[in-house]
Amino acid sequence: MQTNMDAEQAKLRNIIDLAFGFSAMTRVFEKGSTGKIVNQLNEVLSQLSYLNNEREFADFHDGFCRWFVRNVKTAERTKRDGTKKPTGAASYGQGAKVLDVVLKVYVYYCHLPDSDTSKRMTQWLNPGIDTKMMGYLKGLPGGKGVSATSIEQVDKNTYIKLQVLVRKDIEASLPTGTLPVQLDDIKWRELNKKNEVL
Repeated sequence: MQTNMDAEQAKLRNIIDLAFGFSAMTRVFEKGSTGKIVNQLNEVLSQLSYLNNEREFADFHDGFCRWFVRNVKTAERTKRDGTKKPTGAASYGQGAKVLDVVLKVYVYYCHLPDSDTSKRMTQWLNPGIDTKMMGYLKGLPGGKGVSATSIEQVDKNTYIKLQVLVRKDIEASLPTGTLPVQLDDIKWRELNKKNEVL
């Protein structure tokens, strides 16, 4: 069977699939959303080497999150009390988590799309905020101003507040030069009790 996908395209798709799966978000969205999200990620990742500064990165990030809110719906689900939560528009926070986890894997772990772009961009990457990380951040000084209790409730302004808390936490408790994407790794392992000895 012949395919039009070359090795680099296949690698990119595999990285996106792995990262998107790792974000644990696929079950949250309406059936058929995964393909749409993966296609959009494939398109936006091709733009990374053109981003020259943190402002351009912030605009790129915001553009993806706004696309996500307009184009992705959550799946209907049954709550613990037995009531149904209907399908609805995905939140800015859900889109940001998907993108942030994919960027962490693609740029920080895999050093793509090339080493120069990866080196430049790694300092701009944001941690993927999930409910556990949000709970941790809300417990920090200044965190009480965040009213959201889950990423479903995170809009753009709340997302920005959470990222400010990330940077303040790094300044207060981690070695100089620690990056937000590194805090993501540290806190994810800690909050998910993954720090066992290998």
